[in-house]
Amino acid sequence: MKVEAGRKFATVTLDRDDYAYRAAAEGREDAELTPEFAAAVKRCVNAACDYLWVHGYAGDFLYGTGSSFVTLFVPFELADEAAKALRAAELEGDLTGIGALTSQMAVPLDVWLAPGERELRQGIDFWTSPTAFVKYLRAQANARGLRLNGRALPGAVWVRPTMPRSRRELLREFPDQVKSYTDPAPYEQHEWSENEPVRPEVDREPASWRQPTPVVAIAIASRPDPVQECPCGTARTPAEFEQPQHRRAHLNWSIGLPVPGNVSWPAGQVALVTGTSPPAWRKLAYASAVLPQRENHYDFASFAVGDGEPSDRNARAYLLNDGGRVVGFVSVFDEVAVRWHAFGGAPQPSSSIRERPVINVIFTADLWRRRGVGRTLVEAVATDAGIDVTELAWSGPLSVGGEALAKSISPLGIWHA
Repeated sequence: MKVEAGRKFATVTLDRDDYAYRAAAEGREDAELTPEFAAAVKRCVNAACDYLWVHGYAGDFLYGTGSSFVTLFVPFELADEAAKALRAAELEGDLTGIGALTSQMAVPLDVWLAPGERELRQGIDFWTSPTAFVKYLRAQANARGLRLNGRALPGAVWVRPTMPRSRRELLREFPDQVKSYTDPAPYEQHEWSENEPVRPEVDREPASWRQPTPVVAIAIASRPDPVQECPCGTARTPAEFEQPQHRRAHLNWSIGLPVPGNVSWPAGQVALVTGTSPPAWRKLAYASAVLPQRENHYDFASFAVGDGEPSDRNARAYLLNDGGRVVGFVSVFDEVAVRWHAFGGAPQPSSSIRERPVINVIFTADLWRRRGVGRTLVEAVATDAGIDVTELAWSGPLSVGGEALAKSISPLGIWHA
């Protein structure tokens, strides 16, 4: 058993490393913590984190879930009790000490986030700053599906928890996804009474305050057609918990993927990524290939992360960086082109039928379209292959935008793979 004193709390650690190692080596089943022991420790750690945050600690906690070390964070006055509780749980299987420790450190969140308005006072209900306490309560309320309606004042915090209608509907439609949401009935049925405290009004200068005009709802006879799909290719998501994923996907589709910090790549350059490139580059190329796949509903992305081995057809990707974002992407592979597709009846050129780089999928971030990004990437492919841009082959069928780009680069016609 080891007890360490920090600046704000004590760390009590049960060292099982040598015991767990020997038990595992001998094949005994007692090397791991029992599920009941692990669950009791987790509840105690969660209660301790809440307690210490409410009492003024503003840092993080480093905590592991393995069987070699069991760590509890407790106030200084509870360090001896925590050591006794861990010893009893380990040697005798008695978890009542950990349960009692959890109860002592439990903060009354159910009371603080109950329906109605209340004032929580610094030095009585909490010991951290009012601003930090409001942030903590807001996070806890959000996890329960509540809106805090909180305000920090000097020496106090006012809260009036409510459950918005959107959260109630979300709980009814997707109960399995939002299991942490609380029962909405008490918040729907709560009625304000004269016995409840009234929070002080916000001080305003008399000249700058006006009575707000109520918002009026206007009934309409016709309704606009619902949007079934976003231009980025993401299906319309009615669930609130799916919106962050859609926002990220739409932002990447609109202005390009951000270049990760572990990739060194000067802006304004085209990068060639192959199957043997470093994993960070291959993951970036794959993420870029997912954007046109989602937008155009392709079955597969046109570039795979792979396992670091070269591909049979020399599959590769060319990425254009501008301002720290990938604004252009083209996937290419090598194949023998045997068909000539003429534009306007032009004759087939005298070039021999041979293996050529094939332009597969081209993608340009939405805000960069019609600015020459596609042409820049195609010219980079031709330069890398050491051939003229008209000698490239194209994978069909061409989209409207792809055919317009091909015609602008090779007006007489193109080779089809």
